[in-house]
Amino acid sequence: MPPPGVCLNIMEARQKQEGYGSLLNPSLLFSQDYQQLKEFCVTRRVKFIDDMFPPDRKSIGQGILSPSDLARVVWLRPAKISQNPSFVLHGFSRFDFGQGALGNCWFLASIGALTFQDHIFRQVVPAKQGFDENYCGLFHFMVNTNNNTAGTKPNTASMKTVIMVDCT
Repeated sequence: MPPPGVCLNIMEARQKQEGYGSLLNPSLLFSQDYQQLKEFCVTRRVKFIDDMFPPDRKSIGQGILSPSDLARVVWLRPAKISQNPSFVLHGFSRFDFGQGALGNCWFLASIGALTFQDHIFRQVVPAKQGFDENYCGLFHFMVNTNNNTAGTKPNTASMKTVIMVDCT
């Protein structure tokens, strides 16, 4: 039996040879194709619900919230919170978000750092996303899934498209 990770390395090498994993042709994370999902939802006039992150208690995780706090959780789409929601309004800044109760400061620090590099931010957060007439509950991001350490060049063959849902 091959050591762990060998099959994934072989699959990644094949994808790289076939041109997948670049900014122009990213790999799909969990086989979710943003364009196909968006077209499906827009055509049928439905909002996307991610089977891997459903709007229920399973998606919050165990031990994150107390039972009483968990009982008060209500999953809402942005239009239920604001009459005129915006994805990006008047540019973006590291002050546009807050950590809240989750221990995800590493993620928010990364996003905050991106706001200082407009050209990189635009690669990670593709333009023309928002709450227009074709809004269907999906947002699209590009991430490098290669576990690089600081100072090393990212492996461009490890760019993946990530689908985010806005909840329901």
